[in-house]
Amino acid sequence: MRVRTFRDKNMARILARIKSEMGPDAVILSNQTVRENGQCLCEIMAAVESVEEAPKTAAREKVLTIPAAPAKGNGARNRPAAARPETDPMADMILPGAASGDGWRREWDEIRDHMMALLKPGLKFDRLEPRQRLALQYLEREGVEDAVLLTLFRSLTDCGERTVLPALSRMVGIKPLPSDSWGQRVHVLVGPSGAGKTTAVLRLALARKRQHPNTPVTVAALWDGSTGSAMLKRYAELSGITFRSVTSPEEFRTLWESLGPSGWAFAEMPCLRGEESMDQRLRALGMAGHPGVAVHLALSPICATAQLRSFAARYRASAPGSIVWTKLDEACNFGTLINVAHAVDLPVSALSHGPELNRNLTTATATDVWKLIFKHQFPGETARDSQPGRGTKQSATTAKSAA
Repeated sequence: MRVRTFRDKNMARILARIKSEMGPDAVILSNQTVRENGQCLCEIMAAVESVEEAPKTAAREKVLTIPAAPAKGNGARNRPAAARPETDPMADMILPGAASGDGWRREWDEIRDHMMALLKPGLKFDRLEPRQRLALQYLEREGVEDAVLLTLFRSLTDCGERTVLPALSRMVGIKPLPSDSWGQRVHVLVGPSGAGKTTAVLRLALARKRQHPNTPVTVAALWDGSTGSAMLKRYAELSGITFRSVTSPEEFRTLWESLGPSGWAFAEMPCLRGEESMDQRLRALGMAGHPGVAVHLALSPICATAQLRSFAARYRASAPGSIVWTKLDEACNFGTLINVAHAVDLPVSALSHGPELNRNLTTATATDVWKLIFKHQFPGETARDSQPGRGTKQSATTAKSAA
């Protein structure tokens, strides 16, 4: 097998180069965005089976940076090479934000769906026990993606597990927030506008204050004095919680020193603008690389999985973190929690729902997450009589028992 890596600003040029130099049978192994000489480049690793075994030296990976081509008219644009059905359906061929537009993502998503449609009839579901098949069918109705279901199927058949929960637990990690399982004491919530960051910051601060009433708890607004920070300040004052504004490294050092040996702070970061990255924001505030800082994604399952993956790629930072799920009461199903956790490899830390400010955020536990997914039961509530668009309480309870 020959493996080569190509880099270029333009995705179309890379795909055309792969097709011309490696042939139509080339398979895309990975796709990522890298920085080289201060420029963002798309990097694609491709492989093709050799007719004859190549020497060992030829098997080494080569990185080819494609020079920029002169501008051409729309009629001369390169088109992507068509993927073959043999392509690995688990390969994330186009990462969110790596393509030049939404059209590329839609095209590759469609190709992936076609490949999964070809693979699914070949899966030997008769190898599973009836309760296992029932659980997988329920997860499929809940919106769990085919690639995730395929991973579950392989885990059940390869490991001999009788239920799906052990395999799901390997996909969906749990790390409760706020709790002492976190060594960091400054917790920054990031995410798109409207994700519920302000409410989640206040709820987390109130939860920490209830757990440890004698230790300092602070809420902070980062980066600018936006309208959201004014609301955060007002609610903090009404709740008896200290508020600080952090717009520079000096103000962050002041915040850190004010916490003392045991205090915690929960901060809201406004949404990014233009080509900003979260690491750039953190460096500007003197928070990047600080051992006491964790960065958490505030996401809501009312968005599609593809959109949430795009948000996660844009707002992910080089710091410990998790996912805080918000606006759970506005979602009709919760398979997205599994899809996103599997895609971004971040644990679930907190579950937030309802309009009330106080006591509507729960530190995540495995039991709460599985009840939410399989029974649509929010933490602290009894099972509802029915699920929107999902039938009766009895069917949900059957799926939960099967899991």
